[in-house]
Amino acid sequence: MSAAGALAVEGRLAGRPRGAALWLRRAGAVLLWGVVQGAFLAPRTLAFDGPVRFLFPPVIGIVGNALIAAAFVWWFAVRVVRRREWWRAAQFRLRPVPAGAWPWVGVTAAAVIAGVQCALVVLPRVLPVPRSADGFTEAYLRQPLGAVALLVLVAAVAPLMEEFLFRGWMQRGLERRLPAWQAIVATAFFFAAVHAQLFGFPLRFGFALASGYAAWATRSIWPSVVLHGAYNASLIVLGAIAPRMDEAMLARYAQSARVFWPAVGGVVLCVAVAAFALRELRRVAEAGRARRRVAGALQAVPRAA
Repeated sequence: MSAAGALAVEGRLAGRPRGAALWLRRAGAVLLWGVVQGAFLAPRTLAFDGPVRFLFPPVIGIVGNALIAAAFVWWFAVRVVRRREWWRAAQFRLRPVPAGAWPWVGVTAAAVIAGVQCALVVLPRVLPVPRSADGFTEAYLRQPLGAVALLVLVAAVAPLMEEFLFRGWMQRGLERRLPAWQAIVATAFFFAAVHAQLFGFPLRFGFALASGYAAWATRSIWPSVVLHGAYNASLIVLGAIAPRMDEAMLARYAQSARVFWPAVGGVVLCVAVAAFALRELRRVAEAGRARRRVAGALQAVPRAA
């Protein structure tokens, strides 16, 4: 590298935040996005003896969160690539998805969604089912376009923010210090723990393992974003089409042998399918990287005169 090139690289690295300043900036950004994305859910009145009313109509949530998602992608992805901040792009795993990987991402998402539905019947046998928070989500779903507004929030904005945070910042940083499987497991554990819900911990931990492995195998953040969006959307759709499926119904299903044991078999089958799909996803991604290396080597060979 020339002296000018070395100085240019040194200058770019000098402007890169490090240590506590970097983590404070990350935490502040995530907090800001989190506050903005949920603002449309603010209740106008939350009376315990009356209906829950909201400050904004759901259409505000649809438009607002769509704009937030677009702004997030611009700020953390498009702008980073356009400014050629390659260290940040590598940290966020801003790479294209390998050819042939998306079908296996779809199979993994289907297995995760089906496994979660089965696990909702299995878990009440061993963990207490949390009670809904005074029907807050149910009240929002009953509003016109309420389900659509929640879908935009949980299937677009939240996956972007959480995957960039956990599978980008956190897991990518841990992979530099730990073996890949330890980084995936540690990030998945922290992801499930920060949601502070015992009943949902196994579901979120299992999903995060699949998401973390997909991000690591493909070296891209986008498969994990899609998996996260599909996972979140399935829970909202389930709540919309089965509003009466409360904690009491889940507990009854868990105590019924005719329902419980088929659900256990469903969980085992879904785990096996997801593991197979993730293995194939890694194989496809590695084959794609090998082809790119060969193509790059061939281009580097000078042509014969």
